[in-house]
Amino acid sequence: MKETITSLQNPKVKDLVRFRNKSGKISGSTVLIEDEREILRAIDAGIDFSEVYVCEELIGTAGKDTLNEVLKRTEAVFYLSKAVFEKAAYKSEPFGMIIKAEFLTKRLKDIPDAEDFILVAERIEKPGNLGALIRTADGAGINTIILADKITDYRNPNVIRASTGTIFSKKIIEASTDETISYLRSKKFQIISADPYGDTVYSDADLSGKTAVVVGSEAFGLSEPMKKNADVLVSIPMKGVADSLNVNQAATIILYEALRQRSR
Repeated sequence: MKETITSLQNPKVKDLVRFRNKSGKISGSTVLIEDEREILRAIDAGIDFSEVYVCEELIGTAGKDTLNEVLKRTEAVFYLSKAVFEKAAYKSEPFGMIIKAEFLTKRLKDIPDAEDFILVAERIEKPGNLGALIRTADGAGINTIILADKITDYRNPNVIRASTGTIFSKKIIEASTDETISYLRSKKFQIISADPYGDTVYSDADLSGKTAVVVGSEAFGLSEPMKKNADVLVSIPMKGVADSLNVNQAATIILYEALRQRSR
């Protein structure tokens, strides 16, 4: 017999709401996954599911196949009424499943020696921007993203959503800026840092070799150490009144130029 949780005071429900409100900062390596696309990508990446919360009324028949795949991966399944589920869900129009999953960041030493194309995101403030950067990196063929001097927590639900679940197939590395620079130097990466005042236009830089593309905070830009240690500071021509692009827009332009060069 399936038991359905109908009270917002249930400890399991209160824990979901607390996790959501604190953007993951209360729980080691746990992330919440809600959208069907993100769930399917987590399954494809072999992510471990610890608990599943289900509202069958919301899932309906269209989501049954996804639900069956999820149920194969954990026995900790809790059924919620529609009213309770909608209170616990992060999305305004939820799919009908909330999954607690374990997703750990890695260390610099976990990066494979064969890696030759990396994105470094330094001090990114907005979860949506970080998630979008991960999605862009995925599209450009990057498997490793270093979060240097991180501000935004990778477990924030907006990071997961904006990445469209591509985060689960990536190596997400957390390190300080100094550690990142030391690692890139020791592994002989060319450091290409994006800066509005860089004296090399991005398309003039040679991005075909072993390269780390670095983008920084929209509010503060790159740190001084990251600027000083760049092999090339690249800029994107701006013809209007704005002096820079959104960090994900800038990263998209540079990473896809790198992909173009590396595909030749």
